[in-house]
Amino acid sequence: MFQNNESSSDDDEGLCKQALPIADNSIGPIDLSKMPTTGEEYLRQVRFQAAQLPDFRSDSEKQRRVSKSSNTKNHAWHKLFSTANPTAKYVVPIDWQNEECRTFSEVRNSYFEMRDRLRAANKKYKNMKLKTANHYWKFCFGDEIPFQSPLSSLEVDEQQQMQNSFPTITKMSILTQPQIHELLQHEIEWLKQCGCSIHLALYTFAALVAIEKPIGDDEMYTIRQICMIWKQTRTKFLNSADNQQSVDKALIKSCDLFVCIVGRYFGQFDLADASE
Repeated sequence: MFQNNESSSDDDEGLCKQALPIADNSIGPIDLSKMPTTGEEYLRQVRFQAAQLPDFRSDSEKQRRVSKSSNTKNHAWHKLFSTANPTAKYVVPIDWQNEECRTFSEVRNSYFEMRDRLRAANKKYKNMKLKTANHYWKFCFGDEIPFQSPLSSLEVDEQQQMQNSFPTITKMSILTQPQIHELLQHEIEWLKQCGCSIHLALYTFAALVAIEKPIGDDEMYTIRQICMIWKQTRTKFLNSADNQQSVDKALIKSCDLFVCIVGRYFGQFDLADASE
């Protein structure tokens, strides 16, 4: 749009003079429903649309400061979740969190050892074929519970009648890593749509046990979603308790456990409960 001036004038306007005309936006209204027929009309539309956008500068600068101060790995999915604790008055003891992480690590080590033994002993070992959400639902709940029916009404006593559908090592070992990842994704949706139950918590725990390291970005994204949905569930439970509604304490502890596992064992410290 500008060209150099060959004169040696020190005047700023003399150094660069306009070579191309600048469109005057005040000449007639801009009709965005019509395709521009000239370069000038195109530039007018672009400038008009750009002027309608909000200013993202302050948010971008804030995000850069957060990224620089973060002690966790800088993955793109970190920006998708809030790092705030659900409630200031609810504290999970750090000693309990550390102990649960140690126990979870021991369970994982035992699982992979037993899984490898089972696969080596069974020469006819085959992975299970799971293709749809309904298949995964039956894998977890069997045929006793209709697909995506409410789970909040399930009590522990009722779940004791579903022994065959518990997530045993033998059952979980027939899943491939992609299937385990997909199972975690379905469990997130079930928790959102169907509510919470101890049985669903058991299968979520088993899937987290069975997922292998190193963990890719897609899998870690799902694991972080697991943490956030259980955090949200815990907040609902705590609010219900404040309103003097009965809440299963085992379910609240399940929420604490998943936040602990994801936040501390899997190293997503920005999602972990405070250590105070």
